[in-house]
Amino acid sequence: MRNIYTAISVLLLVVFLASCSSSNIYAPVYSQHAPSKTVSPTAHIVQTGDTLYSIAWQNGKDYKSLAKWNNISSPYTIYKGQKLALVATKSTIKKKKKSLATKNKVLIKQKITKNTSNNYQKRLKFKWQWPIRVQKLEKERVKSGVVLYGHSKELVRSSESGKVVYAGNGLKGYGNLLIVMHNDEYLTAYGYNKRLLVKEGFFVKKGQAIAEMGIDNKKRSVLFFEMRRHGKPVSVTKYLPKLGE
Repeated sequence: MRNIYTAISVLLLVVFLASCSSSNIYAPVYSQHAPSKTVSPTAHIVQTGDTLYSIAWQNGKDYKSLAKWNNISSPYTIYKGQKLALVATKSTIKKKKKSLATKNKVLIKQKITKNTSNNYQKRLKFKWQWPIRVQKLEKERVKSGVVLYGHSKELVRSSESGKVVYAGNGLKGYGNLLIVMHNDEYLTAYGYNKRLLVKEGFFVKKGQAIAEMGIDNKKRSVLFFEMRRHGKPVSVTKYLPKLGE
């Protein structure tokens, strides 16, 4: 009798395992945005794969401010294990007040002129384009940016010319991510990619293929797209052409 019960138990176990193996389970390319852990809201320990730009991105900071607070000059080299301040320290605040006072004195002596800086001229020349042929746009899917639905095996293209300042999957919730710096003001990000076609440090042209789209758990081709100005997210629909044009 004991042998009969044993045989029945083994048979049920085999049936259960067979049913589990036959079910189709797809792992999503991306998950909800969850920033990498930091030491505290005011500090971050540099990990392998981090760049000053990626740390600024995941903490909603301007990379120029982060560099200033930590006395890091261009080309913004950082090291594993280095502790970075995510807020202005007392010394940097004092320096800022002093520089502002000096700047105000100079401005009083000068006549008001039109803004003809290089950055201003570059901003006027920007003509952003959508990174894919958008079938559908889903706003507010994650903390910031949009989710774009495209076509299977479609290539992701840079919205404008710039330099790749981050290429990797170290930022949780973005999958394979690219961050492109266009000038001192603007950065764009392209996430959930299946494969990256460019590396960190590459200069890319507007419309250049930079990645291959990934898929979600429903096998839909999707791309996470975000634009930031001075480290803060802006509405991509205000900068890019109206869909359908």
